Amino acid sequence: MNKDDILKDFDTLAEAKRKGAVNLKLCLGFALLVVVLVLAWGLTVNFSALDKVVVVERSGEYLKTHAEDSEALFLALVKNTCAEATRYANSFDRISLKRNQAHAAFYVNKNDLNAVFSKYYNDKAYFDAAQNGAVYKCEIDSVQHISGGNEPYRVEFTSILTVYGVSGQQLRFLIRTRGELVRTTPQFPENVTGFFFNQFLQQIVRIEQDTPKE
Repeated sequence: MNKDDILKDFDTLAEAKRKGAVNLKLCLGFALLVVVLVLAWGLTVNFSALDKVVVVERSGEYLKTHAEDSEALFLALVKNTCAEATRYANSFDRISLKRNQAHAAFYVNKNDLNAVFSKYYNDKAYFDAAQNGAVYKCEIDSVQHISGGNEPYRVEFTSILTVYGVSGQQLRFLIRTRGELVRTTPQFPENVTGFFFNQFLQQIVRIEQDTPKE
């Protein structure tokens, strides 16, 4: 064989290997650059999404076309949890007594809830509802305090309990509640807010009504 042809073929093979190595390095460099850019974009999206929550209806459809601020949503859910807990724990009549007690257990821990039930039992309130037809209706008044950067979140709020007697008489009580909230798995319709009271302490005070002057 011709020596020059052999050397020429060898040089061509070496050049092809060199170009292949360069192309491989360029491909790897481009792939690495793409990965870095994707990671940077993902981190940017993640950080910007931390403060945004998309609100949807029960059917899964968007409730609004824009994202809600997470802090506003958090405050709304906490206030709604306070309202639901105090309503189910303190509202009852002869028909809804057992149902409301069961529903309250999805918002309040068992020990503190039993303390609330025991007070109504000892005060003959359940007897009054079951035997005399009295209606106890509790509605939240206002939330005075919400604090805590992490769980448990501490809350203080007041509620108004109105007792409707069969004779048309109405008695009103102020309920002051202090509690600690932790997150839990929401479920419909038992617990729709995703918060649960691991401490729930309330104080009931009679609201004196003005007597009409003669």
